[in-house]
Amino acid sequence: MSSPFANNSILEIIKRYRTIWSLYHLSALAQWDMNTYMPEDGINARSEALGKVAVLSQKLFLDNDFVSLIQKAEKEKLNDYEKALIRLLKRDLRHYQKLPPEFIEEFTKVTNEAHMAWKNAKEKNKFSLFEPDLEKIVELSRKKAEYLGYEKHPYDALLDEYEEGLTTEDVQKYFDSIKKPIISLLKYIKNSPKYKNRHPLENEKYETLKMEQLNKKFLELVHNNSNNLRMDVAPHPFSTSLGIGDARITTRYEGKNFKQSYSSTIHEFGHALYDLQCGKELAYTPIGTGTSLVIQESQSRLWENMIGKSREFIRMFYSDITKLNANIKKYSIDDIYEYMNSVKPSPIRTGADEITYHLHVLIRFEIEKGLIEGKISVKDLPKIWAEKYESYLGIKPKTDTEGVLQDIHWSQGNIGYFPTYSMGTSLSVIWKNEMEKDIGKISGILTSKEGIKKIEEWLRTNIHQYGSTYTFKEIVKRVTGKEFSPQPLLDYLKEKYKGIY
Repeated sequence: MSSPFANNSILEIIKRYRTIWSLYHLSALAQWDMNTYMPEDGINARSEALGKVAVLSQKLFLDNDFVSLIQKAEKEKLNDYEKALIRLLKRDLRHYQKLPPEFIEEFTKVTNEAHMAWKNAKEKNKFSLFEPDLEKIVELSRKKAEYLGYEKHPYDALLDEYEEGLTTEDVQKYFDSIKKPIISLLKYIKNSPKYKNRHPLENEKYETLKMEQLNKKFLELVHNNSNNLRMDVAPHPFSTSLGIGDARITTRYEGKNFKQSYSSTIHEFGHALYDLQCGKELAYTPIGTGTSLVIQESQSRLWENMIGKSREFIRMFYSDITKLNANIKKYSIDDIYEYMNSVKPSPIRTGADEITYHLHVLIRFEIEKGLIEGKISVKDLPKIWAEKYESYLGIKPKTDTEGVLQDIHWSQGNIGYFPTYSMGTSLSVIWKNEMEKDIGKISGILTSKEGIKKIEEWLRTNIHQYGSTYTFKEIVKRVTGKEFSPQPLLDYLKEKYKGIY
């Protein structure tokens, strides 16, 4: 594809934007390093630097000539790509115009320092070590909502940062539509004679090196260019794209229950593939990366659940899985499939099954909403967290580490992110259904590397190549001809798990 940008005003904007992009690039690199290799004592210097860079980015964005160019281009005849570029620039412009520079610097410094406090608190299983930082973040998030503005609820302003136009009312309606069916299906499974409180494979230990080799084997199968993707270790797995040819994912190794590391790696690969398959002609522009957190999470959850946990995919790695531990050799492919897809309430969201996962996200949505409303106090979070887990999942976390401290998001100031995980999972089922109409059942495709390439090409053609050109709602309508709905998720879960249980 040749360059989609022809308008002279747009070309000048792209030229000027490259400096802003470069600051974003270096900030992302600094944050990746902070999460992987940076010595703990470097946090103050890193926070100071990132705070200054954030203010510099704002200053460049608000330059009168740059703003005038955006306003001029907006009135001209533009194609879809150029319209999208202006849409996203105006979105960022509103953000920078409404947030004072001193607020941006403070928020950046506080959240970067909070990351290390969270990490220490999680390691030491002590929420009180993170509590003061989280207090600051919640207060700053309330201020941010007021600065940005909203129509009905302050949480709307924060949701909109992660999913354009998403509101508290939208999220509430979404969870209201899936909550009862999910709880009902969970009850059905728990009453099944096949239900197990604990699968024996959860206790099987592995050596980190062997698990790392399995994860690399997976990456070799699904991705043929080791020069543009690397894998590292982090306390909470994440993915970041620094630009063309530089995607980075992280995973974790806990020494047992291998599906946790396996699933994290596949999940993060889904994110990386999206960014790697964005059109190269969009690089260094505001639309050069994946659009929308709901779309992003739909990619990671598609790979994690529909591909990674399928019997066919497990068969491709069966011999490698049995090398993790001599005792695992006694388990068949069907045993491992059952283990990968076992359903039971557990305290950790990232390791949750496809059914209870949505209740984990619902709990976080309700807590975040309460924090922003001022109805929930940070000091009460461990207690409230435990109460909600007992109410929805029938379990209580034994420690702060497996409870309120398990996720990295709040330490990064990412309040409003969590709902996209559940909505993205719903969307992943929609993509699966559409893909199977075009190229056949995934179960029939996952028999060779060529089949995997077909899946990746379908994703590239229908979703990835456009970068951020289309919004979540637009791209769903373009691909399916329909509006987004959680009903396909409910149908998928019912069919799959009533078949297993």
